[in-house]
Parts: sequence; C-alpha cells; structure tokens
Amino acid sequence: MQTAATIFFLTMRALREALRQPAGEVANIFIPLFFFAVTVGSIGRIAGDAFAIDNFTGFQMPVAMLSAASSAAAGAGLGTVTDIQRGYFDKLLLTPAPRPAIVFGRITADGVRALIMTAVILAVGLVVGAGLEAGVAGALVLFAGAFVFGMGYSSFNAAIALKTGSPQAAAAGNLFFFPLIFLSTAFAPKEVFAGWLEFLATINPITYILEAQRSLVLEGWDGLALLRGGAAILGFGMISFTLTFMALRGRTA
Repeated sequence: MQTAATIFFLTMRALREALRQPAGEVANIFIPLFFFAVTVGSIGRIAGDAFAIDNFTGFQMPVAMLSAASSAAAGAGLGTVTDIQRGYFDKLLLTPAPRPAIVFGRITADGVRALIMTAVILAVGLVVGAGLEAGVAGALVLFAGAFVFGMGYSSFNAAIALKTGSPQAAAAGNLFFFPLIFLSTAFAPKEVFAGWLEFLATINPITYILEAQRSLVLEGWDGLALLRGGAAILGFGMISFTLTFMALRGRTA
C-alpha cells in the first residue's frame, strides 16, 4: 500500500508540473501532428502505387502516436535531474517511501501523458479519415500500448538522469528515438527497402510496435502482429526498467 500511495502522489505531482508548463505539452503534441500532416500530404497520393497502401493516413497515424509518446517520455528524465539538482530527490530518500516508487511516480506520469496524447492523435486521425477497423476495443488496446511504451521509454530517460544527473544528458536521451523510428517501417513497408535497411527494420522493435498498431487501424485484429508488438513493448520496457534500477542503486548506494 505504501508503494502504491507513493507512486500515486508523485505521479500527481509530476502531472501538475506538466500542467504548469502548457507550452511544452502543446509542442509535444503539435510536432507529431505536424509531421503527420506533412507526410500524408506529400506522399499520400502516391502511396497506393508506390507501396500498395490505400489508406496512407491510417498507415501514418501510429507513427504520430509513437512520436508523441516518446516526446512525453522526456518528462521523467528532465524532472528527475531537476529534483536531484534542487536537493528534493535527497529529501525523498530520507522518507520511508520505497526507493523504486520515488522514480516510478514520474515514469507513470509520463505513461499517462503518452496515453492522453495518443487519444488526441487518434481523434484527429479519425476526423481526417484514418479509420479504426478494430473499433472501440482497438482504441483501448492502442491506449494501453501507448501507456506501457511511454513508461518504458520514460524509464530509459530516467536511467540516464539518475546515472548522470545532467540535464544535457537527460535531454539527449530522447534523441535515441529518432534513429529507431527512421530505421523502422515508419514511412513505407520494409518490402521496398534496400537490403541493409530491411535487415535493420526487421531487428528494430519499433517496427513490430507499428505493425501491431497498424493492424488495429487498417485490418481489425491480427493476433500475430499484436503478439509481436506486445512482446516488443514489454522487452523494451524490461531492458529500460533494468537500467533504471541499476542507476537508482548506484545513486542511492
């Protein structure tokens, strides 16, 4: 009970901090929507002939969702660094609060923010014709995936913050997402890639997360795609959480 209560109160604290800086949240949602509009507007008309994709708007919507989730996940890293520099983190360590709960408050808040941004992008996507073949249940799966992925990526940023205590390093950690997204099937099916890029996309976990999301948007329910996507999210999360625990142990030792 103490762990859950600590996570809840620190999550609410982190969310209140985000609400006090609305410009940052607007930027986090605007940039993915901007690239969503530009990509669909520039490639959408030729996607059917070039990639055999009839609904390129639906094909691109998951890319915007993951981009927004990764932007939201920067909060834990920067927030943790701020707490460390101001001495608030050390004060929390003096309380009876469980050590992991101190970090998981911010990580959970980032998961909630990723979920909210995914809901906004889904609403915009539905308005512009992306569709959602899996219906309401599919939307719930998208939200769950965004929440878990947001927490996993946030944990990665938190690990950097705990290890370095540097705002520059914490901010740079979010750049890790860009090679992952560009070396995936974000903009085209991997069947049209050059051999080396197809190989990198095949071993990239983002590829399978995108395929799972796209199956819900474009096809309905594809059990294999969802299984692979879920495994990719959980695997990424396990690695990032392990790094966070190691960094936390090193800082509190």
